[in-house]
Amino acid sequence: MAKAYREDSWRKPAQEMEIGDTFITKSRVITRTECELFALMGGDWFPQFFSETGAQKRGWKTQLVPGLCTLNIAYGLLMQGGFIKDVVAMMGTKSMEFLAPVHPGDSIRVETELSSKKEISKGWICEYDWAIINQDETMVAKGHNT
Repeated sequence: MAKAYREDSWRKPAQEMEIGDTFITKSRVITRTECELFALMGGDWFPQFFSETGAQKRGWKTQLVPGLCTLNIAYGLLMQGGFIKDVVAMMGTKSMEFLAPVHPGDSIRVETELSSKKEISKGWICEYDWAIINQDETMVAKGHNT
């Protein structure tokens, strides 16, 4: 029977879980500073990532967090929660979709479900579906990782 693990109560790496088990990270607020620094470091100079006005001129209600910044913070939550603490290499992300905007000040968490695992000489190959959920319980992104 599948089990659910929450970071607050249990730190469990993917390779110690069973197929169908889920892992839910703690939530974390994304700050305006993080958003803007991420965009600057990547050369992603779209105005919607730097100001309310820039976002509103492009049809958004307020400043946006770059999708890849949201994804990077989500991976950090998985690492800090212990789910991917022993990763040797990330082999890929499939079917990644950004479903809703994320704004500075929003809080996100990650929910995963382990879909496969196989031990090899260098460690484990684990696959899992993931979803990034905001403070309003809206799924803002999802995908499948190996």
